Parts: sequence; structure tokens; C-alpha cells
Amino acid sequence: MLHGSFWMISLRWTIRLVGLVSTIILARLLTPSDFGIVAMAMIVVGMLEVLSYTGQKLAIIRLEKPTRDDYDTAWTISMLVGLVIGVCILAIAPFTKIYFHEPRAVAVMQCLALRAVMGGMENIGIVDFRRDIRFDRFFLYNAIPKATSFFVTIGLAWYLRNYWALVAGMLTGQFTGVVLSYVMHPYRPRFSLAKVSTILSFSTWTLIRSIGVYLNTQVDQIVIGGISGAASMGRYAVASDVATSPSREVNDPLVAVLYPVMAKLQGNLAELQTLYLRALAWSGIICTSASVGVALVAPEMVSLVLGSKWLDVVPLMGWLAISAGLLGLSSGAYTLFDVLNKPRIGARMQWVRLIMLAAAIVPVGILTHSLVAIAMTQLAVTAVFMPTLFFAAGRQIDLSARHYVAALWRPFAAAAIMALVVRLADMALPLESFAKLAFDISVGASTYVSSLLLLWTISGRPPTAERDIVGILQNGWVRAMQLRSGPGRIHGG
Repeated sequence: MLHGSFWMISLRWTIRLVGLVSTIILARLLTPSDFGIVAMAMIVVGMLEVLSYTGQKLAIIRLEKPTRDDYDTAWTISMLVGLVIGVCILAIAPFTKIYFHEPRAVAVMQCLALRAVMGGMENIGIVDFRRDIRFDRFFLYNAIPKATSFFVTIGLAWYLRNYWALVAGMLTGQFTGVVLSYVMHPYRPRFSLAKVSTILSFSTWTLIRSIGVYLNTQVDQIVIGGISGAASMGRYAVASDVATSPSREVNDPLVAVLYPVMAKLQGNLAELQTLYLRALAWSGIICTSASVGVALVAPEMVSLVLGSKWLDVVPLMGWLAISAGLLGLSSGAYTLFDVLNKPRIGARMQWVRLIMLAAAIVPVGILTHSLVAIAMTQLAVTAVFMPTLFFAAGRQIDLSARHYVAALWRPFAAAAIMALVVRLADMALPLESFAKLAFDISVGASTYVSSLLLLWTISGRPPTAERDIVGILQNGWVRAMQLRSGPGRIHGG
């Protein structure tokens, strides 16, 4: 799982590095309103595109020996859904200006209808990259379209200086991905509905969950778009992206690899328990260190990454980062539900959280018109929701609260120690700008790792994620020494 995670994390970091560089450049070429217009269009487009997340690929990964009919049926469903979504986007686009009061978003939506159609044409054969845990191929398949999109977006942003550069970049990336799917995999799908009942029996609940997932990520922006306009929405969208990326872009690849590995163990309860808890501990380490780290360095991070015109998003960063960190701990639970062929539980939990978010954020947004208050509300709802999700997952594989505490208390304690040390260090040695950012990152990282390993040692060195970290560090040290001494041995010989 960790080997596959290396490729998935490399993929996400490559994509996010490209995205970060793109955001830094675009933030200086475009205005918050440009980002807001595209964000408004993408809320509606994404809400319809989520209908394509019907779980066909997950259903094939779960099957021990999928047939050609399984692959062809999954592709046919994807193609038909893509066409329907494209038509729906075109039909709905003219009505969106009634809510957002932004007529420019209508034309953007109409262009992005083509993206939905192209997405449905993707070669189903590439699911084998995940099924066979060939994440090196998966890396190339996803990285190349992102790089293509980057160059098109930046070039057009420099030339046009408006939001159409963002639209063109998205369309180019999607087109490149479809073409590449047929270049990289020899499978050639055919129209078939032979296994539609088998595919849909699993994917219907996956679709319901996917809709809930999407609405959970967008409910705050939907409220902001309705009460505050394009500029505020653009600020909130960019702040959310920057604040949540450090934890999300490491944790999500780990969870993506978890599914095919868990699928091979679905008949072994003891192994599933061990793997789920080990993955949860890894998520705890990633999410607590990254989210608390972002909260600590938010002012300098925004100033250096986005520029001075974005400084008003700093108060949002900490709340959004911590909320994303807590939510990252939930990912493995939904994977567990799918592996156990109980996607209905994951769907129900997503909709429970959506109802909680909507019930809290809508009145807060209407009454306060405050982006900070909305971000704080999101964090509060997430904190209340997480124990419920852990309980639901624990019931499936006989886990108690004690198991969760054992997996997560050290990462949380190490994050608290890191926050305290960084704040005290800043008081003792006041710095500014890049020097402060570099100092806080180095102090925070070293404090977190040392605190985590010290707490693990005090706990008796249990077989948890910390043991994996020690093993990785030891192997890295051995290899470094071998490389260092290699030339000397050759010379001596």
C-alpha cells in the first residue's frame, strides 16, 4: 500500500505543484472576480457532473474476475451519463444568473458542457491501472493532461487577462486525458448493457454518496455565491483551496491506494481491522501536521503565495485548514464501507453531514454575511460529525473507541506540541516574510516528528504508522550510506 501511495502522492504533489504555480501566476494575471465567475459556473457544472460518479470503476475493481461484458457495460453507462449531463448543463445554464446575478457565468457553463461529454468517452481499460496496483501508469495518465492544461491556461491568461483562460485550460486537460486513455491502454470498449444490473446494484448507492460528497464540499460556496457575489466567492474558493491542499493532497492518494488493497482482504476481518487502523493512523499524522501547520503560517503563506491583494483571506485559512484536517480522517471509513459492499452506509453518512452543514451554514451566512463565520461553522459541524462516522465504521469491523484513541492520540498530541513550540519560538525570535515562513516550517516539522516518535517510544513502540516511518527513515539512511560508500569501494577495487 505504501509503495502504491508513493506513486499516488507523487501524482498529487505533481498536480498540486503545477496547480500551486498556476495559482500564484494566475492570482497576479487575473482578478478575484475572474475566479469567482468560474467558481459560480463550476458549482452548477460540478453538481451535474457528479452524476457521472456512479461507481462503475469501483465495481470492476471489486470483482475478482471481471469479464469483457463488465468493462463494456461500465464504459457504456459512463458514455450515456456524460451525454445526458452535457445536455442538462446546456438546459440549466440560462437560469443560473437568477441566483448568482452574474450573466457571464452562463456562457462559461455552456462551454463546460463539452467537458462532461468528453469525460464520458474515457477508455474504461485504464481502470486496470488501479485494479492491478500499477500506479506508475496511473501517474503518467493523470500528470500529462494536467501539464497540458497548465501551459494552455497560463499562456491564455497572459494573452487574454480574463476568466476564459481558465475555461480553455479545463477543456484542454479533459480532451488530452481522453486521447491519452486510448493511447496508454490497448482495450477498445464496445457498446453493451449486458451487465447493467450487476454494475448498477453497486453503483446506485455510490452515486447517491457522490452527490452528497459534492454538495458537502460546495454548500458553503453556494451560500456565499448567493449572498456576497463573485469577488467574495473567488476569495473564499482560493482560500479554501490553498488552506486544504497540504493535508488533502497527501492523504487522498493514500486512501486511493487503500481501496484496491482492501478489496483483496475483504474476506479477512482481522486483516481489515489492522489495515484500516494503520491507514487511519497515517491519515492522522498527515492531516494533523499539515492542517495545524497551515494555520500557524497562514499570514506569511498568503502574502508570499497569493500576493498582497489576497491578504483579507488570512482569517479564513486556519478554520478551513483545521476543518479539512479533521475531515481527512473520514476517508478510510468510506473505503471500508465500499469494500464490505455496504456503500449505502457511506451514502447515508454523507447526507447526514450535508443536512448538518446546510442547517448550520445557511442561517449563519444569511444572518452574518461573514466568510469567517461560515468557515468556523464548517469546522464545528465537522467536529460534531466525526465521532458518528467512526462509530458507524467501527460497528462493521468490531472496533471500539479505544482502538480509535490508540491510533490517533499521538498525532493530535504532537500537533499541539508543535503549535506551542512554534508560537513560543516566534515570540523569542520575531521574523518577517519569507524568513519567518521558513523558520516556522523547519521548527514545526522537526518538533512534530520528534514529538511523535518520542510519544511512540514512550507508548512501547506499538505496530502503528510510526513504525512504518521509522522503517522508511532507516531504509533511507542505509541506502544513502550505500550510495555514499559505493564510489569509494569501486575506486579501491
